[in-house]
Amino acid sequence: MKLIFFGTSAVCLPFLEALQGEFDISLIVTQPDSVGGRHKQTIVPPVKTFALANGIPVIQPHNLKDDGVIAQIAAVGADLGVVIAYGRLIPKRVFLLPRLRTVNVHFSLLPQYRGAAPVQRALEKGDPVSGISIFEIVKKLDAGPIWAQLEMPLLPEDTTETVWQRMSAEGAAFLNRTVRGIWDGSLQQTPQLHDAATLAPPVDKHEGYADWNLTASLLFNKFRAFTPWPGLCCFICGKLFKLTDIRVSELTHDRKPGVVLAMDKKSLKVCCGAGTVLEVFQLQPQGKKPMTPYCYCQGNRLPDCLE
Repeated sequence: MKLIFFGTSAVCLPFLEALQGEFDISLIVTQPDSVGGRHKQTIVPPVKTFALANGIPVIQPHNLKDDGVIAQIAAVGADLGVVIAYGRLIPKRVFLLPRLRTVNVHFSLLPQYRGAAPVQRALEKGDPVSGISIFEIVKKLDAGPIWAQLEMPLLPEDTTETVWQRMSAEGAAFLNRTVRGIWDGSLQQTPQLHDAATLAPPVDKHEGYADWNLTASLLFNKFRAFTPWPGLCCFICGKLFKLTDIRVSELTHDRKPGVVLAMDKKSLKVCCGAGTVLEVFQLQPQGKKPMTPYCYCQGNRLPDCLE
């Protein structure tokens, strides 16, 4: 079975390794190299690195609608296209090229959380369960019929990073089983219930700023959702800090949100909305390593109320 793979991020790598062991990946399509970091170095997509290391042809088009790019993809004569975390919409002229069309691996139980940030939005809401949906791409975003779904629990300590890792590890074999089922005709598609659809818009950097008027549970869910990026941050004396280890405290209060309730060598306790308390075990000043609030206060003043 001849596949064409569309993907960019490191999340794709376990899936690629599993597919390569069983199918012919004839072409990989990934996004162009970018420039970033403090020294403006070239950033190569992890999927491109995988392709080069394994001798798989790879292209990095700036525009998938370009006639020359479409001709390159068509020349492969693929049986199936597979899309995982590519980062751009696949145009109709491209997703219709493979003989069995093109499938997308989406990290939610569709029709829940259609969009760019399904894992983040599920954690932010505090959902106990998520999963993986493999569906056929159609013109409308994440709305195609579903080939297969795999349900997975979201653990209380999970962050976006740990969920991605677990979904990649468990989802790789699941994708292979699904591709085999599409190939041999043992799977049947199920239409999505469009009226039950919810959206998962991209995460904005400013969503990571802590609003102490929220309950401690809501702030903790934002921390889970926004780890590793953009993180949950706050200001202390006008300086930006990332909160890197927090938990919901069993304490309660009747003070203004943001007030520092207590601090010891172990943690800092901050008043939040509805009388709840958030316990901060580690925080990270900009440009420095994470530290306990107590260590920070050895040479710095801690205000009575956090911004």
